[in-house]
Amino acid sequence: MTNATRSKQRAGRRSTVERRRELERKAAQQRTLWIGIAALALVAIVAAMVLSGGGDDAGGFTGASAPEDVSIDRAPGSELAAGEQVPAFSAPGLDGGTVSWDDYRGTPTVLIVWASWCPHCQAELPVLVPTAQERGGVDVASVTTAIGQSPGPTPPEFLADQGLTLTTAVDDEAGTLMQGLGVNSFPTVYYVGADGAVVNATVGETSEADIRANVDALTSA
Repeated sequence: MTNATRSKQRAGRRSTVERRRELERKAAQQRTLWIGIAALALVAIVAAMVLSGGGDDAGGFTGASAPEDVSIDRAPGSELAAGEQVPAFSAPGLDGGTVSWDDYRGTPTVLIVWASWCPHCQAELPVLVPTAQERGGVDVASVTTAIGQSPGPTPPEFLADQGLTLTTAVDDEAGTLMQGLGVNSFPTVYYVGADGAVVNATVGETSEADIRANVDALTSA
């Protein structure tokens, strides 16, 4: 084999090696590009979730209401007694707008004060709410309070999980509505006549039979 032939062979091998290296460099560049694109897409998805509230937390719920948005015409005190008027109150609604007790005057109403993490509330509301709502001529309203004070679902998560639709005022961190309504334990339920006076009150879990009897008392009063 001549020197010229050997030189050509060496040049050919170098050319093949260089082409292979060039292809490997291009493949590596493409992998880096796609990894970068995937990372940017992931960042965009996470940012969109954060800006939109992060998922199904039922409608942008942000926690307790601001103190200036909550009011009640009663100083903190004891539980409302039978015959006592439910004080006027207002607060932001869980589904937006404002919940005002004035909207319920003139109609028998079941007023429920609850906390979404409370196991007694979790047991009673799925029975109490539909039982009261199915009774014609009776309204149902609620106040959710002590928000986030113990581990558990948020108010909208709890209602969604139970399939409940319930007009709900959102209390502030100080529990202004809770204290003004004289609530010390959950759930506290006021069965209120059309005149705005308490007919009966229950604290803690109540049997379905007692719930029905209390709702019946509203319609017969």
